[in-house]
This record gives sequence, C-alpha cells and structure tokens, in this order.
Amino acid sequence: MTCKGKLIIILLGPPGAGKGTQAKLIENKYNIPHISTGDILRDAIDKNSTLGKNANDYMHKGELVPDDLVFDLIKERVENPDCKYGALFDGFPRNLAQAKMLMNIQYVKQSKNFFVFLINISDDEAIRRLSNRRYCPKCKSIYNLIHKIPERKKNGIYLCDNCGTELIIRDDDKVETIKNRLKVYHESAEHMINFFKELSVLHIITNSIEQDVFRDITRIIEAESTLEKD
Repeated sequence: MTCKGKLIIILLGPPGAGKGTQAKLIENKYNIPHISTGDILRDAIDKNSTLGKNANDYMHKGELVPDDLVFDLIKERVENPDCKYGALFDGFPRNLAQAKMLMNIQYVKQSKNFFVFLINISDDEAIRRLSNRRYCPKCKSIYNLIHKIPERKKNGIYLCDNCGTELIIRDDDKVETIKNRLKVYHESAEHMINFFKELSVLHIITNSIEQDVFRDITRIIEAESTLEKD
C-alpha cells in the first residue's frame, strides 16, 4: 500500500516490546522508511561525514551521543527522497528533550498524520522475552526459546540451525542487564510519554501477540488518518 500524503509514526516501548518486528510490518504496509537511530549513527560513521565523525568521538569514549547531534542526524535523514511520504521512527526520541526537538521541525509540523504508538508490556514479560534470546556468534542468527526454538542441541547447548555453531546469551540479554535497561527506559521515557499524551497523539497498545499489535496499529491509522491511498 502506498499512501499519498505524509505519515509519521513513532514507536515507543520497553526493551523486548517487539518494536523492530512491528517496524518491519508497518514499513512494508505503508511504504515508509524505518528510521533507526542506531542505523543512522552507523551510516554517518561509515560515510565519515562531519556529523559521523562527531558522533564517533562520543561512541569511542563509551559516552551517549548528545541530543542535539542525534537531532541533526535525524533532520539530515528526513531530507532524503524516500521520506517524502513519511517515516517511521524507532529509537528516537528517547527522552523529553528529543521529543520536543522533533515536534519543532518543519518536517513534522507539515504532517497531519502523526501517530505515537506505545507498545506496553510488563517488566516481567520483557525479562521473559529477552532472557530467552539466543545468538549465533558466527552467522549472527537470533533465536528465542519461546517462539523460535533451534532444532538441534549438543551437550544441552542449542546449536544454530544455519551453521551449527553453539548459541550464546549476549550480555544485553542477561537478566541483570535487562533489569538495568528497563530502569533506564522508565526513567527516560516517563516524561516523554506524558508529553505525547498531552498532545493527544499517543496510542497505547496493550496486546502482546505480534499479529494483534499490528492489527491494532493499522486500525488506528486507518480510522484517524487523512491519507489518500493508491
């Protein structure tokens, strides 16, 4: 489906909420680019642009890239031709300051179809999902012992279906690390969520099943947007 008019979507939610999965589904349905802060940073660094060099300086030191620098990268990205009819933001904004910056750029102000979806899951559910992830260090395949279980085991350790390598648990998916990530998320997201709620653009999705989440998101877009569809 191709939409005539600009559609801007922000996906919010704790780690493990399934934002990446929903982003792919939305991108395919509405033909708008999935803009991830991490991808933008890596691309700018690879291109060795001025913004990329500045961002790399912070990342090399293990520091967070400042809000204004991330914002400049976002503004540069939405000027690309593929953003003419809209964009889907994942991983941005991360806090209230970034949210206010985003709402003040002309690209967003010109859109009458602006949606913020909060995919809400409990901390216990986030821990359950993330701690069951398994990762192949060789071919980079990702599994989950809940819904994407590897077919083979050796000495009690799961093996990659693609290359046979022993799967590992990444540091990000260890329980203590997950709890810390959730703590950081709640601290940074609370004021941002209230900000979008006050603007009447926030939609909270409470379903936990992938297909139901996507169904709820598309229903809201179809009901509330002013888009003309090809």
